[in-house]
Amino acid sequence: MPPIKRIRGFRLHRCRLRVKEVLLPTLGVFMALTGAASADFVVRDVQARLDQQALHVSTWVEINLSEQAELAIENGVPLVMLTEFELLSGGVLWNKALLESRVRRQLRYHSLADRYVVENLENGEIDIYNSVNEALSSIGVLRRQVFTLPVGVRPGVRGYTLAVRSRLDINRLPAALRPLAFFSPSWRMSSDWTRWQVRNQ
Repeated sequence: MPPIKRIRGFRLHRCRLRVKEVLLPTLGVFMALTGAASADFVVRDVQARLDQQALHVSTWVEINLSEQAELAIENGVPLVMLTEFELLSGGVLWNKALLESRVRRQLRYHSLADRYVVENLENGEIDIYNSVNEALSSIGVLRRQVFTLPVGVRPGVRGYTLAVRSRLDINRLPAALRPLAFFSPSWRMSSDWTRWQVRNQ
């Protein structure tokens, strides 16, 4: 389902809550729900191609948050999803990373509007959704991302593969919540690294 609103060039006004109104209820959520939940990130599809100047990538990642993470969202804690890319060249027994990059997108709940806000932290683009599932579906789809090639990468000269991983960025959680997240399996949500053939234009 498409976003109900798109904003470019400026940031949506954030509903700022007092620290005790956000961190204390969420801290209780972390402490009460420590068991593993059904959650995972799965890289379903990647389309990658090279031209003379850039690597062009589109991805589809299926994101299922743990119960703890969903409750944190509802309590006003923003979550950052990170998709990592490595352009690889090498033989059977070794690989060399020629390019490393990432795309970060933040999900937060806007309580006054009762909407879920997805912000691309690389370019500031914001989309707004009616439900958390719609927002997660949007985060999982990356279309026509362009990465400038480093010197020495030339399409057609050799074969390249693209390694892709998607995960929750625990380091971007509020400081009071990070220690609990690091030790809770329900917060270490990440896909495996997957490898995909890169096409030449």
